[in-house]
Amino acid sequence: MRRGLLLLAVLLLAACGSGAETEWPGPPKAHADGSLSVKGFNDYLDEYEDYATSPEALAAEFLRLDEQRGARTSLMTSEPGEGGERAIVVATLAGVADDSVETVRYVLVVTKEKDGWRLESAVRTQRCRGGRGHAAFSAEPCV
Repeated sequence: MRRGLLLLAVLLLAACGSGAETEWPGPPKAHADGSLSVKGFNDYLDEYEDYATSPEALAAEFLRLDEQRGARTSLMTSEPGEGGERAIVVATLAGVADDSVETVRYVLVVTKEKDGWRLESAVRTQRCRGGRGHAAFSAEPCV
């Protein structure tokens, strides 16, 4: 009994701490216009700066590309010339496992700050499967 209480106390103390996420749970749910809140992720980067070293590393962590499923995933970055302070990262997941959605696209705008890259904005759009809604990328839901 005593040993069980000691173990419980250790587990409770281990759960206490800075309150920071140890793993980013992935992008938040999109608003009706497709925009995603980025504040929580930027706060997360304050604790986990390794993900702020490049626009691509930031995008991969924010979107949790290691867990999202698509038959084909592409990540393209557009940056102004050498030493640019802003970049646009487009992540496209084609062939997602959904009966209505064919492709999901995220457009992330990132800016370079003194302590690394930070998300300025994020938008999620989707293209529907044939006969299931819009054929162009839109924030509108598929049927």
